[in-house]
Amino acid sequence: MSREEYKSSLKEKIPYSMYAFGQGIVYTLVSQFLMFYYTDYVFLPELVVSAIMFGGKIWDGVNDTLFGLLMDKIRFKSGKRFIPYLRLSAVIIPVSTVLLFSVENIEHMGLRITAAILTYVFWDLCYTISDAPMLALPTVMTTSVKDRSTLMTFLGIGGAAAMALSAIVIPMLFKSRGFFVTGLAVGAVSFVTMMMVSVFCKERFYSQIENNRAATLKETWKYLKTNHYLLMFYCYRLVSGIISAAMLVYMAKWCLGDEGATGTIAVYSMPMIIVIYLMSPFILKKFDKITVYRVCTVLSAVMYLVTYLIGYQNKTFVLIAMAVIAALAILPGIVMGAIPQDCIEYGTFKSGIRKEGITFALQSFISKVIAAFASVNAMLILHFTDYDPSLTAQSDTTTSAIWTGTLLLPMAGMLLGLVFLFAYKLKDRDVQLMSDANKGKITKEEALSQMSREYR
Repeated sequence: MSREEYKSSLKEKIPYSMYAFGQGIVYTLVSQFLMFYYTDYVFLPELVVSAIMFGGKIWDGVNDTLFGLLMDKIRFKSGKRFIPYLRLSAVIIPVSTVLLFSVENIEHMGLRITAAILTYVFWDLCYTISDAPMLALPTVMTTSVKDRSTLMTFLGIGGAAAMALSAIVIPMLFKSRGFFVTGLAVGAVSFVTMMMVSVFCKERFYSQIENNRAATLKETWKYLKTNHYLLMFYCYRLVSGIISAAMLVYMAKWCLGDEGATGTIAVYSMPMIIVIYLMSPFILKKFDKITVYRVCTVLSAVMYLVTYLIGYQNKTFVLIAMAVIAALAILPGIVMGAIPQDCIEYGTFKSGIRKEGITFALQSFISKVIAAFASVNAMLILHFTDYDPSLTAQSDTTTSAIWTGTLLLPMAGMLLGLVFLFAYKLKDRDVQLMSDANKGKITKEEALSQMSREYR
């Protein structure tokens, strides 16, 4: 088998999945529990937490974009483009995570707030260095669009396993040992699992176009402006994500009466998640990625609405419904990384410029912006409904607001974002033709003649 025909082996797919597992347990700890740690353990005011989360994302807007541009320009002496960043991330992410959950014993409130800001900004910078190279790595591991989708499936499996296990173990661990010990444990596991990718995964293929020279900033802007489908997909993610609130753990604690209910949801979702992952290769082989994404999005919105209307008094139904919603997120999670890869091939085919770095840096930035707005929205809801973590029960107004924020906000975001999702029209078969043309296996004219439609 020639290098141009190479498909990644299981010995590479599993470590790639394990990297996602290590990164995923860190991300789950931070995205689901950091805000709860700040309000209920560090006792920071809700507006301060909002400022930390949102201000951190302004910083992100700078460092993500700069890192994407640097990643497209820097060439290491080893010839590698992405693995050196992943090796570095395996060290600095665990360290920054431990620091993030080490501020609760600082007595002075001003110093506590300062420490929270500094450790969050540092963690965010470390995570930036890990995200874009991880998503871009399949583009230099294999030339097959389908094989890249398979790699993203393994990436999703690792991430989903991390989320499910973390949802079960982390609440048990922080309630018995505290958040600092939890951070240490998560950091140790993430180091071991993330380091595997730099040992077993190999970079083999580089596009002839990208090896010619590094594109200028002007060309990068041109690439982004002309990559219509990349913009449509990212617009959907922004709209659907900004209109949301990260309130699951608050809903579990105050609506269902048990903050550990997040673990129960994870347990209930696991059988469905396993079935979906087993079926995902067949589903993605039969249907275009974007079709799968649309269907899962609509079904999730319906489940959010039904759950809201039934109410949190029916605890068993809520647990099952939230588990179904978690399972419905699996297929979109798999294709979320593969769709920008398709857009890279489209952008290269159309403009002659190949920009993995800025493409995935933008994806990382958007993910963090979404997390920031979800956090800020949650904090504002708690602040304006007089949330008090010292109470044994919240007022009906606060509890109702938490319930609404958990369910109706994400539903509204999904529905509003559908206009962008339906404007994305790249088909998998056509992307493979674009990829073949970009690699010089066929001419651009041959690719155009075989495509199912004309692309903008």
